[in-house]
Amino acid sequence: MLVARPGETAAGIERAVREHPPALYATVDDLMVGVLTRAPSARLKGTGAVAGLAGPAEPEKLAPVQRLATAALTAAESTDRTGLIHIADVAWLAALTERADLATVLLDRYAPAWATLEPTAESVAHAVLAWLESDRDVDLAAARLFVHPNTVRNRVRRFAAVTGIDPTSDP
Repeated sequence: MLVARPGETAAGIERAVREHPPALYATVDDLMVGVLTRAPSARLKGTGAVAGLAGPAEPEKLAPVQRLATAALTAAESTDRTGLIHIADVAWLAALTERADLATVLLDRYAPAWATLEPTAESVAHAVLAWLESDRDVDLAAARLFVHPNTVRNRVRRFAAVTGIDPTSDP
């Protein structure tokens, strides 16, 4: 299932949906919703278009899958991502945006750590996030951030020391 906001950038999304018939798409609650038989092509990069994607799922599971695709769209928009964004790629962010209670608990729990990290808190957070999104590949994260690999290592260590969360260990 694919969810996007109608508008100028949605034209590319509509084309991507039409390329993979049989497909069904309609505007539901001010969102373009598409039910596809397979994931559309990723040719949306560079168009500025953004769409949330979730699934695959059985027909009787379409309502929860639509909610997940909508959560992926919201999470992508909040981080200025474009293209097709699958819920699995933004699950933690979607959980925070969809669950205000969870976001509040996390904010309360880690506000002192954030304050301790100031003024480098944002760069530390970006480094940890890039490192995790790069499957813990320091060199790839460093390239994405345009910093030296040791900078990423140091920021990940600083994050672990201040928060008590060791991102290098498996859950």
